[in-house]
Amino acid sequence: MKVTLAGFNIDKNLIDKLPEDTIATPETISAAYARISRDPRDVPELRAEAREQVKKARRSNQAIVFGMSHHSVAEHAYFNFDILQISRLALEELEARRIGAAYTEKSQRYITLQGDYIVPKEFSEEDVKKFRELVKFQNDFYLRNLQKLTDHQFASNPDLAKQADEAATKGTSDKMNRAKNTLEGWAKEDARYALSLATQAQLGLSFNARTLEHAIRTMRYSELAECRELAQKLFEVTKEVAPSLIILSDPDEFQKAFKTELEDDNFKLTRSNLKEYVGSIIKKYHGKLSEDLPEIIEEEHEKLILESNVDRNIATAIIHNNSKLPIEDAFRLASIILSDENSGKEFFEEALKYISAFDSIPREFEFTGDLKFELVVSASNFAQLKRHRLMTLLAQDYDPTLGITIPSSIKAIGMENDLREVCRRSEKLFYEFLPKYGKAAEYCLTNAHRRRVLIAANPRELYHFSRLREDEHAQWDIKETAGRMLKLAKQVAPHSFFLSGGKDQFEKLRKE
Repeated sequence: MKVTLAGFNIDKNLIDKLPEDTIATPETISAAYARISRDPRDVPELRAEAREQVKKARRSNQAIVFGMSHHSVAEHAYFNFDILQISRLALEELEARRIGAAYTEKSQRYITLQGDYIVPKEFSEEDVKKFRELVKFQNDFYLRNLQKLTDHQFASNPDLAKQADEAATKGTSDKMNRAKNTLEGWAKEDARYALSLATQAQLGLSFNARTLEHAIRTMRYSELAECRELAQKLFEVTKEVAPSLIILSDPDEFQKAFKTELEDDNFKLTRSNLKEYVGSIIKKYHGKLSEDLPEIIEEEHEKLILESNVDRNIATAIIHNNSKLPIEDAFRLASIILSDENSGKEFFEEALKYISAFDSIPREFEFTGDLKFELVVSASNFAQLKRHRLMTLLAQDYDPTLGITIPSSIKAIGMENDLREVCRRSEKLFYEFLPKYGKAAEYCLTNAHRRRVLIAANPRELYHFSRLREDEHAQWDIKETAGRMLKLAKQVAPHSFFLSGGKDQFEKLRKE
């Protein structure tokens, strides 16, 4: 056996110091690896040739990755991006990619926020003034109550408070004082529930070339101007470095390379078409919904759906993800549509009408897992939930009619009504902006506001979710959600889930 380190990520500033005639690109790795299956030479020889003949390597990539549809070759090339001055709302769209991606965000739990936010380009000058007033009101709640929430956490957790004081007495710096940081972190994560989804974030982002290309194509047709701008910026900073691996992001270059027009209708039209189509069938069958429901069991905001009909599962997910219907009505509507062969055929044809040879079918087609849940979660909760990318996770738009999530600590310090007033004003401007700006109106909402989410996950993934999110160190909001989800799962599969729980409880559970 022989193992060779073929390459690794290095800082762009170091790459810039290479000799001027050096073409530094990950395309050479992809091109070399693409030839492994058909070239008798050893891999190091293939890499050496690719480095020496970059233009040839790029032509090879175009032929193999796109001409032969071996897209996995593009996954050997990785890119790292610093993303700054992006909103929490846009982050959700960016981080929808699960495979070939890594994200590390500036934490609202560990960092004290200073009130920075983005102003959506969709808003008129007059509405920007209203929006700024709202965000100032939201941020004032955060800044005004952060110390109160910190004092509450110290008072409510005397053991940790004692540890923090003892560490400080010994000369431990604030940065290294774990108990103090934990208590302050709990206060920050609760104070943030008043903050806008327009609040600025920053992150380190890593995509392989295939995932990067998909992200650019998807966000280029986003409902948010911010995401459309992000797609263009991602394309601009990588097009010169690796043009052969993201050619599907550039219709003009694709036309030159393959003498055919790039079919982008899936990204441009599928989502908007599905929302319009689902809206039309909801209107058509209004008042005629059947009672043909699968078994559904509930635990507060969480619902576990027991259903094995694959076609109905997928149709239900498509309806749910492109409307604001609860799961029961989505199932009823799917049942009606699929009860007639012609309407069922029409439904799936409509769902797939813009798919091309280069496109994946919609994520809703994953909604056939053994365990399916509908959740109602806060934006703060969803920010953590979305990290579990191997689950099928389908989220509706934020919906103020679902209420808000209020941390118990905010109630304890007597600031519940203040937070409700923040959310009331946020919703008022949201509803004023919604007819004018559509999705962009969500920038007005807060981390306390909620949305409905569909999840499908197999038991193995649920165990991972439970270990992480039911652990003592988990944030309380998602911890409660995870607890209720696993309580439901244990009702239908007690033997399969008898060891589920936070990792801090594992030894105890195993002994029991």
